[in-house]
Amino acid sequence: MTIIGKRLETAISLLKKCRNNEIFADIGSDHAHFAIEASKRGIARSVIASDINKMPLEKGRENAISQNVDMKFIISDGFDSIENEGITSAAICGMGGELIASIVLRSQTAKKCDLILQPMSAAEELRKALWDNGFEITDEIFVVENKKPYTVMRAVYTGINTEYTYIDLYLGKKREKTDAFVYYCEKVLNSAKKRRLGIIAKSEPTDEIDSLISECQMQTINF
Repeated sequence: MTIIGKRLETAISLLKKCRNNEIFADIGSDHAHFAIEASKRGIARSVIASDINKMPLEKGRENAISQNVDMKFIISDGFDSIENEGITSAAICGMGGELIASIVLRSQTAKKCDLILQPMSAAEELRKALWDNGFEITDEIFVVENKKPYTVMRAVYTGINTEYTYIDLYLGKKREKTDAFVYYCEKVLNSAKKRRLGIIAKSEPTDEIDSLISECQMQTINF
């Protein structure tokens, strides 16, 4: 039996909220733990695990066989080799935010299905890319795993760009007041303080970074 952490459990909880899980794809599936759980729990009728590298995909295949899970395994760079699979929902978890954004923006399939996204870094770059290119972040949940804070998002394409503030980029628009969110704010705060020093060194305005620092401080103090 596979034991998955809070990040993937949260991603699974958002996958259950997707509009259509008839054909689910786990993009960059690594050892396919997420994909296997989606199948075992009956969340998706048909499951595809894809990865750009052959070795982790083969390990995923072994994991699926050992757990009697029937699913497809396809070598693919993002959605590139699975654009014609009729995917209705997809997950891209455990990558940097900029890489996730590039995978989403170059795919037509990504515009047709619900997306579960879990960036390991640069979440602000992912939010910006989504909002600037017609995607709505319908859900965002903050979690802590191994003493590190993360965010997990569900996004859908609407064709309408989203307005946002500098603070929204770093904290999202769905700010549920939880221990995990406060922990996330502390991480953003520490990073912002360091960036502010660089901005001052360049003699550039600090208004935006100051607003973010103030918001993070307020969130951590008032919780």
